[in-house]
Amino acid sequence: MHDIVVIGASAGGVEALIQIVKQLSPDTNAAIFVVVHVAPDSTGLLPAILNRHSQVLAQQAENGLAIERGKIYVAPPDRHLTLEPGSMQVARGPKHNRYRPAIDLLFRTAARNYGPRVVGIVLTGFLDDGSSGLLAIKNAGGIAIVQDPDDARVASMPKNALQQVQPDYCVPAGSIGNLINRLSETEVKPMVGTNKGNGGSRLEKNKALTTFTCPDCHGTIWEVEENGEVRFECRVGHSYSPEAMRDAADEEVERSLWIALRALEEGASLDQRLADVSANRKRENAHSFYLQKAHDRKRHATVLREFLLGSKQRQSEAEGNQGKEELERVS
Repeated sequence: MHDIVVIGASAGGVEALIQIVKQLSPDTNAAIFVVVHVAPDSTGLLPAILNRHSQVLAQQAENGLAIERGKIYVAPPDRHLTLEPGSMQVARGPKHNRYRPAIDLLFRTAARNYGPRVVGIVLTGFLDDGSSGLLAIKNAGGIAIVQDPDDARVASMPKNALQQVQPDYCVPAGSIGNLINRLSETEVKPMVGTNKGNGGSRLEKNKALTTFTCPDCHGTIWEVEENGEVRFECRVGHSYSPEAMRDAADEEVERSLWIALRALEEGASLDQRLADVSANRKRENAHSFYLQKAHDRKRHATVLREFLLGSKQRQSEAEGNQGKEELERVS
């Protein structure tokens, strides 16, 4: 049966989860694992919120805890939740897609260790955490579910998942709980090449060295392929989906441009000061030289500042931060 259910959400996720848990059967045969992006200093109230609406007990996941069916396990703030055969692991660890807890990491370890028994669910949220992990679940023989983007408060995560994975179901959050009930009673068809001891896939993990550097620690990055999922991973364990890697590169470009803007404006101020000094000392050639340099640097700085302030990437990042703050207030 499909007895391992993994759910990932970000902005708007609490409301979507409440709709789901309201429908869960108290006799469900599934163990349900939840990762929601929250602030690192969050008080971790999500299990209590879910328990007000659910007949299935929700609790915070604990390191080394044995997995039991008929329970909901929620990743603690600022801690990754991963699955091993028969138990769960909770640890701080390197960020994945710049998140901790990370949806992709939960999904990936579920696919690796439980294969076709897994149901992966991507809900509302910004950016694309969960898309790569959902692909790994699908390729390991599991079931992929995506919240209908039209039903999501923030459609980015569902839309990105749909671009990367052909899901088995794309439905509103209000239909997912009953779907979990039904799938948890459905017999799983074994896959060829499956590890029968735990239901996980035996597909190899291939790594190739790249010329890129890790956006977080600036270490060497490998391109990793596992279960048909491609990601970028550094020596210490920071991991990125291709989309997250591109976004990190965009952030690095923007950061460099702001540094360049500061240097141009400081240089223009220095040239203006040298021009004033030269004028006071009646050094006309030097005054003209420094005045022209100050003018050129101010002009270049103006162009660069207008470009940066008009950057759609900066606007997108600001919206993402706002969404996570709203999620935190709800929880």
